[in-house]
Amino acid sequence: MAGHAGAGASTVALALAEGLAEGGRVQLVDYSEPARSGLAAAPTIELGIDGAGWRCGRRGRLDVVRLAPRSADGALPRLPEADADATVVVDAGWSTTCALLDSSTSLAGCALVVVTRVTVPAVRQAEHVLATVGAEAAVAAVGPARWPRLAEASCGPRLREARSTGQVVPVPFDQRLQIAGLTGDRLPKAVAAAGRALAELVMPAATPRHRRQAARTGRAGGIR
Repeated sequence: MAGHAGAGASTVALALAEGLAEGGRVQLVDYSEPARSGLAAAPTIELGIDGAGWRCGRRGRLDVVRLAPRSADGALPRLPEADADATVVVDAGWSTTCALLDSSTSLAGCALVVVTRVTVPAVRQAEHVLATVGAEAAVAAVGPARWPRLAEASCGPRLREARSTGQVVPVPFDQRLQIAGLTGDRLPKAVAAAGRALAELVMPAATPRHRRQAARTGRAGGIR
């Protein structure tokens, strides 16, 4: 879930999905309208549109599924079919996050990740999202691993608790991604390492043992 507009939810969702895909089948689903999709160019293979209104693609071990143009009534299609043992990662950008928060949809049983930039207005908005969700959530913090004092001072109780209990994973800011966006190219090593660390945090049983050890010791790109 995006903690605010422009948080980087698509990048984090892709990094998390690829981290989980090292241990099993993963389907990455983007509910954003095509014009707002951050994953439009992420697949390396396009497989066309299925009968339920999803544009399907592949990226390495990942199934990448994006919303095709909506039907005339604007209704969202059901999630596409997936293997029974597959993990589904939903990229809930800002518009989808707002729709979820405004609806009565239950998020029970979901492993939640809220994405925020490490800036004063961003962490304040992310605190509001965390409080509205109410459930336990991990936080992906895009920016420096060492937070500026002003950003630290702006944290509310939910974000302070997440930081004190090790529920915050730093995701480095990458200049190339900011310019080119997500393409079929591999993610930068440090961003991919952050995705593996998030995967270990939210679904440790789905992460290969050698990757879990690397995340704990910090060998995966310096993420601790």
